[in-house]
Amino acid sequence: MELGVRLEQNQVLAPRVEQSVRILQMDGVQLGEYLKELALENPVAEVEPPPRREQKEKLAQRKLEWLENQTRREQENMGYYDDDGDLTPEQNTPAPQEESLADHLLAQAELTAVPKALAAAVRYVIGCIDDNGYLKTSPGQMCAEAAASGALLEQAVALIQSFDPPGVGARDLAECLCLQIPASDTLARRLARDFLPEIAKNRVGALASKTGASAADVEAAIARIRRLNPKPGALYGAHSIPHYITPDIVVTGFEDHYNVMLCEFAYPQVRLSERYLQIARETTDPEVIQYISEKIDQVNWVIKCIENRNRTLVEVARAIVRRQERFFRYGPQRLGVLRMREIAGDVGLHESTVSRAVRGKYLQCAHGVYPLRYFFVKGPEHGGTVSSEAVKYKLRALIDAEDRAHPFSDRALCGLLTADGVNVSRRTVAKYRAEMGVAGSSGRARG
Repeated sequence: MELGVRLEQNQVLAPRVEQSVRILQMDGVQLGEYLKELALENPVAEVEPPPRREQKEKLAQRKLEWLENQTRREQENMGYYDDDGDLTPEQNTPAPQEESLADHLLAQAELTAVPKALAAAVRYVIGCIDDNGYLKTSPGQMCAEAAASGALLEQAVALIQSFDPPGVGARDLAECLCLQIPASDTLARRLARDFLPEIAKNRVGALASKTGASAADVEAAIARIRRLNPKPGALYGAHSIPHYITPDIVVTGFEDHYNVMLCEFAYPQVRLSERYLQIARETTDPEVIQYISEKIDQVNWVIKCIENRNRTLVEVARAIVRRQERFFRYGPQRLGVLRMREIAGDVGLHESTVSRAVRGKYLQCAHGVYPLRYFFVKGPEHGGTVSSEAVKYKLRALIDAEDRAHPFSDRALCGLLTADGVNVSRRTVAKYRAEMGVAGSSGRARG
């Protein structure tokens, strides 16, 4: 043991950067709770409650009067789309929210004794983990956004990977599976790390030859791998219960354009306390002046972060409306393929910033209330510009219109879609039908 002094230079996560990212991700309810906590901690901050119900109704009526001629869609406007894209009727009584993956990880982080800089890095990395439990953000991007060293962020990732659920924080499927396999199970770890394509094709003989293990041992190891969870984060908040939703964005349609508006009554407003500003002007005590100045600076920064959040959210929503104009004009059957990187390019932001901006936010239009993530659609397996959601919509329409005594087979549905200009395979039709919860032709037959 020895006692000495050592000088070293380390990058740490900037607290203001972390705060800005947190506010960007908040929906209206979360932002309201955050501002209430701020007012309790900072005496200079005054929180003005959102407009009373009567004022809300007047403002909403003024903003949404264009919906009056949409009475035939009134029922649609009373619903919302959950994360799987299914229309769910809104209930009259709010239900408690289940613990999210981020909340679960943050609770474990708070119980872990680590240096302050590492704790801040852990919180940042948790914010980068997607709903399935994967860390898709690149190391370079995280270093730039968090203003932290790569070594510090790697420490944070390693710590998160030791949390529950097993496999969380992995960069890819192989790493996710290896995190769930005991270190003593060397064969299963090697198979998961190096031979996932062969496992998918169940090439037991080839794997036995490559690893030098017996076919029986390889088969047993594959069985153990297949019992693992490829999406550890999906267990948290997966069973969404209907609850009240306040849209963050309202889109109004006119003959020649669409108007995108922010719902400013979704959360309270924060401002500086006139009383404390007066004290700062009148006092000569340097400590009081310094204290109030620091608190004023904190409130001004929060106001700036909220303004940045709102501006980013509106810009992203406008870009979505431009890209998905056919959806807003004709409905879900015209939802097109759209990737987050396209919107990021339109608004001049990084893809991760767009992802944080739309997380947990909702948009209301003439066709209902949708999560903003609903508008980001991958192309179907057959390729082309028609989204998988649009194909499912057409498929649903065909099934609803069929003769119940003689329902269409998957091959017949495939032919009808092809005749309508949508080239899909029978296997794709069967997959989409199963995803919609629709039985096969024999299960739909009615005598």
